[in-house]
Amino acid sequence: MRKINYTLIALIFVILVSSVEVVLKNYENTLLQELKLSEESQLSSRALALKSAVDRNFNLMASLEAYVTSGYLEGKNDREVMDYMESLYNGVQSSAFNLLIVPKGIVKYVYPLQGNESIVNWDLLNDPRANLQEQIQRGLQTKKMTVDGPFKLLQGNNGLVARKPIYQNGNFWGFVSVGLDKDKLLLESGVAGKDNRALQVAIRNPGEPAFYGDDQIFQMKPMYATIEFYGKIWELAALPQSSSIQSVKEQIQLIRCAYILVLLLGHIFYIYIVRQRNQLSRIVQERTQELLEANEDLTAVNEELKAGEHELQQYTRRLQESEQMLSYMAYHDMLTGIYNRAHFQTLLKEQIERHRDRSSTLAVLFFDMDNFKMVNDSHGHHMGDMLLQEVVNRIRQAELSYQTFARFGGDEFAMLLTDCSYEQDIQSLCERLLDLFKVPCTIANRSFFVSISIGIAQYPQSGTTWDMLLKNADIAMYIAKKESGSSYTFFTLQMETSSLTKLEMGNHLRQAMDRNELEIVYQPQVDCMQGKIIGVEALLRWKHTTKGYISPAVFIPLAEEMGLIVPIGEWILRRACSQMKAWHHMLEQPLAISVNLSVRQLHDERFVDKVCHILEETGLEAKYLEMEITENVAMKDEQLDALRHLRHMGIAISVDDFGTHYSSLSYLKRFPVTKIKLDQSFVRGVQSDDKDRAMIKAIISVANSFQLEIIAEGVETEEQASFLVENGCRQIQGYYFFRPMSAEQVMVVLKQSLRPKLVFMEVAAAGEEE
Repeated sequence: MRKINYTLIALIFVILVSSVEVVLKNYENTLLQELKLSEESQLSSRALALKSAVDRNFNLMASLEAYVTSGYLEGKNDREVMDYMESLYNGVQSSAFNLLIVPKGIVKYVYPLQGNESIVNWDLLNDPRANLQEQIQRGLQTKKMTVDGPFKLLQGNNGLVARKPIYQNGNFWGFVSVGLDKDKLLLESGVAGKDNRALQVAIRNPGEPAFYGDDQIFQMKPMYATIEFYGKIWELAALPQSSSIQSVKEQIQLIRCAYILVLLLGHIFYIYIVRQRNQLSRIVQERTQELLEANEDLTAVNEELKAGEHELQQYTRRLQESEQMLSYMAYHDMLTGIYNRAHFQTLLKEQIERHRDRSSTLAVLFFDMDNFKMVNDSHGHHMGDMLLQEVVNRIRQAELSYQTFARFGGDEFAMLLTDCSYEQDIQSLCERLLDLFKVPCTIANRSFFVSISIGIAQYPQSGTTWDMLLKNADIAMYIAKKESGSSYTFFTLQMETSSLTKLEMGNHLRQAMDRNELEIVYQPQVDCMQGKIIGVEALLRWKHTTKGYISPAVFIPLAEEMGLIVPIGEWILRRACSQMKAWHHMLEQPLAISVNLSVRQLHDERFVDKVCHILEETGLEAKYLEMEITENVAMKDEQLDALRHLRHMGIAISVDDFGTHYSSLSYLKRFPVTKIKLDQSFVRGVQSDDKDRAMIKAIISVANSFQLEIIAEGVETEEQASFLVENGCRQIQGYYFFRPMSAEQVMVVLKQSLRPKLVFMEVAAAGEEE
């Protein structure tokens, strides 16, 4: 009986130990699998971050290449080139070690110079390093960007170098190069410098020793990841820290010790119960019940482990779904569901490569919606998004013969056409596109009339690279929009020349104030009846450093278009008010000053506050300031409130070029106008054109009827002045009296007598007496 009992006890012990060991083994495998998944995810994340950092830094190469190939180096001195490289280097805030421009293989431009002095004037084509010569020869053969490294640079540090040969007109010009500091790159990407207690990482070029981390990691069955950039492959290997595995084993060992201890204690009690069966039967039953409950607990633990395994499987499935979604988002526009800019550029590059040796052509259509901003501003961005979706749906349902259709952002779209050798086919497709929107779009029970402007760039006539085609199509679209809208335009070389000239002048204009190239001149205004100067008009002039004085008719519209007119207008107003306040201290009778006002300034919600601040700052009283607006601006209702505030402050409001745009007598009643400025186009015809004389008399009559002051500009002869005064226009501005002049010259003419110029009034008075 005792033997049977001991056998039964041993059997129970073996069964319990085996069961618990199976559970522990499953639990240990689960923990190790979670650790492996976590480490694989970390390695993948670090590989992706490292590739992203390399790509982001090497994007500087595109800017350097564009700067050289677009001809910006021509006519530039070394300082200007270094300034551009400095702005490019500082603007990115990357781990780039240096930027190089290497004409004819000789390092000429280096930024930053500090730390790179040793490579200035270095002849790369005769560099003794074999790896560098191999990279140069590979680049010259492929005519593409090549990457080498990391290796020991001449400057002493380890770096990764991207280099691209430049060809102009088919001839080798030189190189552009971007060098990356290996240590900074690894810090920037997060591979180095982080808390790496959970993972040991090593990186190497295939077949070479590791340049980061322990090379022995590659020999120890690690996890692998690879990254590829510009033909360069890096291998990443990782092992979990021994402490992580040890922690799992310690946890399992602790549980094993605990359950063995429990089993030993249980069996001790069981032996004790068997020996004391007769006396302790009740205790035996209680202990047996306890063992059953313990077994239920172990079963519950096992169920929990299974549930954890199921949850881990669900998590893995969600990760896979997330990867698929990220892949979709990388190449699709999430609002409209069509392709995005990245996909379009990739496909365009591929198509260009396929068509290089063919006679067929490609065409890029770049278009956007005319006045789409008005929809967002007036109805909200949600309505604008629905309108964009409706536009895309119409184009997709039209079944047009395009290769791909993509949204670039906002209301900008691009369409790629292949095998389109005839312009008539492209024109036909553009006509169909324009016809799609002759019927208004109905969104939320509202009708929107949509029109688009299309720019067309053909390969290879309009460019041989994807970026040139997109840029030139954008230029053509801008021309189409500027000319009429709801039309299409093919790119021509004249457009590119005009665009570059405009861009160059715009860039100079942005720096004009900092370079003190802008100046203000003043043209006096004369009251012929009083025989004296009653005010001056402040006029802006631009003296370009190389081109001399540029006509306001050229640069003022450019400033309007670029949005520079707002800060320039504020600068003029402050300078003019300050100058007039200085004159007031020197004059017995104060003068008024007239300053031109831009429509963009009136659109500024803080414009009235800015005017108040300038008047307070300069100390000029508002009654001595006159704001001069062109007629077509004054006739728009949205500026009415701003003009009323200015008039309420005491500032005079005059209408320039009256009678030359969209005149309406009712506007003179609604708007707070105090003065009409007679345009010089009427004044010139006083001596020869009866209609001009009649128009002048009519405008003077209108001014008198509305009790407004009137002043004539552009008066150049005595006959013009005599006719104007004789018909009731007593205020004169023009070359007959004074040309625009500096502030110092104004003080001189204020002391001069105007009588010699006013002789015609004495003659007229004598004629009336006779």
